[in-house]
Amino acid sequence: MNGSSLARWATGVGAALAVALGSWTAPAIAAPAAGPVPTSAGPSVADPWRPGRPELGVQVYWVNNPADSDEVVLAKARRLFAQVIGMEANAVGVTFPFFTESLTASAVHVDGRTPTPERVGLVLAQARAMGLRTSLRPLLDEANLQQQDPHSWRGKLLPRHRDAWYASYEELVTPYLHVAERVGVDTVVLGAELNSLQDDPHWPALVGRARDVYRGELAYTANWDAYATARTGVPVDVIGIDAYPQLDVTAGDGEDRLTAAWTTWLDSARIGRGAVLTEVGAAAEAQTLENPAVPHRAGAPLDEGIQRRWFTAACRAAHDRGLGGLYWWKIGFDVDPAAVDPAADLHDSWLGRAAQPAMRACFAAWGRST
Repeated sequence: MNGSSLARWATGVGAALAVALGSWTAPAIAAPAAGPVPTSAGPSVADPWRPGRPELGVQVYWVNNPADSDEVVLAKARRLFAQVIGMEANAVGVTFPFFTESLTASAVHVDGRTPTPERVGLVLAQARAMGLRTSLRPLLDEANLQQQDPHSWRGKLLPRHRDAWYASYEELVTPYLHVAERVGVDTVVLGAELNSLQDDPHWPALVGRARDVYRGELAYTANWDAYATARTGVPVDVIGIDAYPQLDVTAGDGEDRLTAAWTTWLDSARIGRGAVLTEVGAAAEAQTLENPAVPHRAGAPLDEGIQRRWFTAACRAAHDRGLGGLYWWKIGFDVDPAAVDPAADLHDSWLGRAAQPAMRACFAAWGRST
């Protein structure tokens, strides 16, 4: 990083953009037919995203609680999006789980943990009412797969009957595409981290039928080690990257060394200007450097410093490379930011820890520089 770039970042550290409180009139949008109508209660984005500006976002992981009423869901959404806006973000991604029975199963399904399309519409309409850019992403849950084999994950799917699997997947995602079109969601991610399926010939037809339903931006998010095959195999508008690279660094390395390592990885993966890192996450423990995709290890000591340096370096490298944006992973939908316990929470959380103000400063500086 050159001297002028360092100066810009130094100026940004600790800065906060003004957040407009009080009433705000949202653009007219179509809400789902059922349930309460979202309002713009709470803060709104001071400088909303527009084409040509970076997507400065936070990913929300939403495991549905069937006992929550729609009113409770909306209250949680407002609380959550206020936190996102307080991070100097202009965008939010909502990720929700779906399921399959095994790596070779020929069908996928939802259950009570999957928010319904109607609820998704309410929450994303609320995000839009607060001025946030919105994206929606289904993500295959791996818990039962890893019970069968600890090395199993969504990137190893090998359905016995591909036609049946893709038909089942299309049936699952189509109602969410309809809601996204009705509410005006900016991006729908049609798939995520499906390494073993990225070269499958079913994708063009699936993408084509999705375009018949949804006219916004269609995306796919590749795992950090499979970006190249996603670009050639999945014909969507945008390929994002869930970025968990295993870098040649140690826990004692400072921000400059970590930033250089991130830049080297971006070079080697051929991730250039305009690309979006759709997930950047790391646990607050030194072991995160061995494999940042593993969220936490039992018994590992808390290390807030390495988490802060990892996030700061990732953001510096992304900003200096001119990437199209970055999304921090993650906040759980049910989390109350006012009740977090930095000393006791799982290490993959950054709320209330040293990384959080560094991440906020990163977005504030990046937003001012564009």
